[in-house]
Amino acid sequence: MGPPGRANEGESRVAVVEGESGGSSLELDALSETVEREGGRLVVGPAPDLERAPDVVVCPDEPSLSAVARAGVDAPVLAVGIDGVPSVTPDRLPEAVRDALPGNPRTVRRPVLRVETEGVSKRAFFDVGLLTAEPARISEYSVSSRGETVARFRADGVVVATPQGSHGYASAAGAPVLSASLAGVAVVPVAPFVTKTKQWILPDDTLALAVERDEGAVSLQADDRTVATVGVGSPVSIGTDGNLAVVADPGLE
Repeated sequence: MGPPGRANEGESRVAVVEGESGGSSLELDALSETVEREGGRLVVGPAPDLERAPDVVVCPDEPSLSAVARAGVDAPVLAVGIDGVPSVTPDRLPEAVRDALPGNPRTVRRPVLRVETEGVSKRAFFDVGLLTAEPARISEYSVSSRGETVARFRADGVVVATPQGSHGYASAAGAPVLSASLAGVAVVPVAPFVTKTKQWILPDDTLALAVERDEGAVSLQADDRTVATVGVGSPVSIGTDGNLAVVADPGLE
């Protein structure tokens, strides 16, 4: 068996997304053998560099899934042990890839967000947030939906989460976990100054955040990445920007 490499013309392509520092957390030998038995080839690389159009993309963790969404990879995604999306355990990955390889695996669509502020436009799969860069620095934020102000509050930050992202950081901050069938986002203040501050479920289009007053630098984050610094009055708009096709097999755990 040859090492994972580049696929030849006509072969099925299974791409494993590696981390930004290189490498993969998965055991690739068994996966490569399975793919080759099915007449395909395993390729490994960062999401923006995936060779041509893979038949299946394997994401071993949340950062790799976020990278695939950012890169706009148009292929079915097989998630491995990721909360909030249909996933397979690592030991069942070769079986799941084999089942997906004949083509057109059953998938479910999960929304991708687009966040924009002055000169910055980024995509996020799990969440978008405004967070104070320094501990114990409380700023004032506002949330608007479809042109109407929803709330203003003082807090360490505010997070907007997709249904799949509502299982993670937003949930820890007190947001509800959203059904995947809901076309909406969960919005929650982070460490609010007033303990009775509410959380909201809002439509996932034409959402706006703003820093109304700051006591320190405020960072704009898209998934696990800081993408900009936002000042008072700088508009931050959020809406959906397509979706990601995630393999949905009732046999996956």
